[in-house]
Amino acid sequence: MIVEQDGQKSTVYLPVEDYPILLHFPIFVPPAHIVPEGYTSGIRMSGIASVSFGKRPDEVMKFLNASSFSVPSKGDQPVAFARLIAKIGYAMAVAQGQANLIDGQPFVLPEILGESDDIGRWVGTLTKPITKHPGVLHRADIIKDEKNGLLVAEVQLFADSETPAYGVLLGRLKNFTA
Repeated sequence: MIVEQDGQKSTVYLPVEDYPILLHFPIFVPPAHIVPEGYTSGIRMSGIASVSFGKRPDEVMKFLNASSFSVPSKGDQPVAFARLIAKIGYAMAVAQGQANLIDGQPFVLPEILGESDDIGRWVGTLTKPITKHPGVLHRADIIKDEKNGLLVAEVQLFADSETPAYGVLLGRLKNFTA
């Protein structure tokens, strides 16, 4: 990690047990299928939610007498992350036998197969408050949205650690009439 001590930046190597582990989760805007204004392709982000594991960052900074620290990034890939979330949601619908509730081709299938670049049309961060689910590492629920006629997956990675939940619009429900 790179730390700043007395105005000077330097690289510090710590044993893994002393290293603060930060996972950064993208916060996406609602799917463009629901909120289309300004959408062109890819996915739109509105921020980042960070979750800390291991040593707390403030403890490490105090131990190192540092005013700040950073970890070099390999670069964010929000589209790839959103595709992963879509794959998890769709796979859960298939595993639970609920994908057969979709009328026609699932919305996310062309994106999962790499045939289109519109993952932001189908994936977004849920706007409800972040909730913690003790004892549940990852969570994927399939929901029939009868009001809007959609089959939706709710996916939350590291659900026991207060991480954002993502919504995946899987497809239009069969026999839906508005």
